[in-house]
Amino acid sequence: MMPFLFSIGGTKVPSFFFFIMVATLACTFYLFFNAKKAGLQQEAMLDMGILGMVVGVLGSRIFHILVEAPAYYWAKPMRVFEFWRGGFVSWGAFIGLAISLPIYFKVRKLPIWTYMDFFATGAPLIKFFVRLACLLTGCCYGKPTNLPWAITFTDPASTAYYYYPNLPLHPTQIYSMIHATLLFFFVRWFYKNHKQYPGETICALVMGWSLPRAFIEFFRGDADRGVYFGGTISTGQITGLSVALAAFILYLYLHARYKKAS
Repeated sequence: MMPFLFSIGGTKVPSFFFFIMVATLACTFYLFFNAKKAGLQQEAMLDMGILGMVVGVLGSRIFHILVEAPAYYWAKPMRVFEFWRGGFVSWGAFIGLAISLPIYFKVRKLPIWTYMDFFATGAPLIKFFVRLACLLTGCCYGKPTNLPWAITFTDPASTAYYYYPNLPLHPTQIYSMIHATLLFFFVRWFYKNHKQYPGETICALVMGWSLPRAFIEFFRGDADRGVYFGGTISTGQITGLSVALAAFILYLYLHARYKKAS
């Protein structure tokens, strides 16, 4: 595909980092332009964008270092700073945002669940553009397949080419982009037509994000992300199922509290 989009002078601009910025901006501006209609503070959306960029990059990097490849970085600690070599896990960004955003809303004295619900309506945009970045970079690639919609990576600079040169693979990045698109419209519908109490939409997002993601993992071919029991289950699936379970328990708690108050 296109691991590098263009060059500025002699410096190549990686597709992954470019579309990480696009993902953040797309979500931020979507939330900004819809916040006023929802009766929420627009400036808080801009703060969320800045916070999301920093926490997203750091969280995804730290998760990869500590969970997926600690021995690799322990052998040569300076590799931690070699961002251009890749090594980012979206679950780290997801968990980082789940911790940092409520803290931000608490400090700003804004209703946490109300703003988290609204954030949920734009969050799938992040997933879409991040997976587009993965497609261009050739990371998060699929297993070999003969299906007619398989994709083949021919650029030696792509990660998939290093492991499966010129072989047709499951387009797992595109599967995830389709998932993100469907999730975007589902969460929008849920927020506008079904939401009964604060916190319900963010729970729906987390469960709708985690469970299909865990299913797509079965088609992934990048074993270096962490697979166990002969490739039966991956780090992403363990994390995703755990997060989905936590979201379901939170949903039951908020639902019981709502019923008790009504």
